[in-house]
Amino acid sequence: MEKKPSLSAWEKAEFFCRIADEKKVTDLVVLDVSRLTPIAHYFIIGTCENALHLDAVADEMEYRAKRELGILLRRSGEPASNWIVLDADDVIIHLFNPELRDYYDLETLWAAAERWVWVDNALRSETPIAV
Repeated sequence: MEKKPSLSAWEKAEFFCRIADEKKVTDLVVLDVSRLTPIAHYFIIGTCENALHLDAVADEMEYRAKRELGILLRRSGEPASNWIVLDADDVIIHLFNPELRDYYDLETLWAAAERWVWVDNALRSETPIAV
């Protein structure tokens, strides 16, 4: 595999959000967990319609990460489980069906994280500013 120029964790998050958006993943959220855990800088959370959608999105992310970034993603979960996790080292992508996303509610679990949402092909801060 050809070594590609490395991206920052933020650039990787944008890369995967762009793919998710192209594949019609909804409610894309990026949580900056870098101050809260050593396992990653960012969590990306998105909702897929069904198992086929989950599989298609995960496959596309794996393919493009390898082809365009020169990295291999580690995958956990199967489409039938309704939750797939893709690990890109400093960025971890969580793809859920709507019911499982509501059940596990990672946004509340990681409420202390700075929160960004994907809107109009860009990440926008959604973290309230302290007054």
